[in-house]
Amino acid sequence: MAAGAERKPVLEMVQANGSDDSCVTFVLHEEDHTLGNALRYMIMKNPEVDFCGYSITHPSESKINFRIQARSTYTRP
Repeated sequence: MAAGAERKPVLEMVQANGSDDSCVTFVLHEEDHTLGNALRYMIMKNPEVDFCGYSITHPSESKINFRIQARSTYTRP
């Protein structure tokens, strides 16, 4: 990497204004279905998770939008 060049973040957390903490979207850069499907499978094993899914924005981009929605009674550790 060239000196002074900025690195893109690997993971970003995106949350709509006014939404509660039970639903959040993550953006994973430089990833594809390999990580997305495995991560979705493992997260859905948690009984407190109502929904977990991902989408790839465009085939030419290596970026995943990953959404998790937990029960409203669940609080983050």
